Amino acid sequence: MMSDNLTYTLSCAVGMCFGAFISVIIDSALFEIGQSPFFAAVFGMCLMTIGGLIVWRVAPDRGDRMTRWRWLVFIFSTLVVVSGISCFLLEKRWVGALTPAAKLPLYTLLGTSLSFALTFSVVDLINQSSCGPRAVALVQTSKQVYVVAACSLAMGAIFGFSFGMLDVEDDGRLDRRFDEDQAINGAIGAVVGILMGGANQYLRDKAGADANQPFHGLDELVDNSLF
Repeated sequence: MMSDNLTYTLSCAVGMCFGAFISVIIDSALFEIGQSPFFAAVFGMCLMTIGGLIVWRVAPDRGDRMTRWRWLVFIFSTLVVVSGISCFLLEKRWVGALTPAAKLPLYTLLGTSLSFALTFSVVDLINQSSCGPRAVALVQTSKQVYVVAACSLAMGAIFGFSFGMLDVEDDGRLDRRFDEDQAINGAIGAVVGILMGGANQYLRDKAGADANQPFHGLDELVDNSLF
């Protein structure tokens, strides 16, 4: 049975709040990376460590082959490592000669990686907490995973690109560019979140509550046939 209008409205509202929340977190992280050497170093080391651990986790055992999903996870983990390295390049007191145009792809890459990691961490946490015979996981099917992945990547790329285009890091006028960037990205995140929430609810209804097992994280992404 398809959900009624109220359920779709609630799903879109939750998605809107989630998208706006992601935009605030990513904008704040990008700003702090550019302003604080300590934050940039800690954040960069954390991202490189996480990416390295993911590479180690998805590496096949002797005799196993690299499946397409292992390759996708490997590419994502490499993206996380590169994003960690970019944290050191974006700290303006460390690489002062780097032009805003050169920083633009780095911001886009870092925003994409942050959005993907943050979105799936939250989704995975919610799914793991959805237990019990009547509990319904937030993400249940491969198509829902694709929607969440596409929306998170799109949001991250847009947020990072906008941050770099406005050259927020070098703004010395009472952070006006930062406020402008947050307003723009907050609106974009809300719109993308609405689309993600509505699409997720539609796919949940289409598949049915018991049609698929819930998505539980990296292990299932690599080893399970859900995808």
